[in-house]
Amino acid sequence: MNDDFNIDDFLNLEDDDGLRQQMQSFQDKMKSEAMNEAYRFICEVGILFWIRKDMYVKNSRKLRILNNMITYFIDIEEYENCAYLQKGVEVLEELKSETIS
Repeated sequence: MNDDFNIDDFLNLEDDDGLRQQMQSFQDKMKSEAMNEAYRFICEVGILFWIRKDMYVKNSRKLRILNNMITYFIDIEEYENCAYLQKGVEVLEELKSETIS
């Protein structure tokens, strides 16, 4: 996300809490859908397959994706999902330590 963008400035929403709440609700719902769909996809193909198959995606990006997903699932207390994703983090960390710089 780009932290420089401020929706309040963009829409000039000084006092409209109703619209702000609707927008926040929509944003939360979209984040939830994205995280859950990504998790379903990773489960469907397998975490190790996803890590090794997507060679066009850098491991540092995969690690960032998994860490963001883990943070999200911790926030909503879905610890089983976190444990599964952590397996991928561990593999990526191991691959990173094996890489010669």
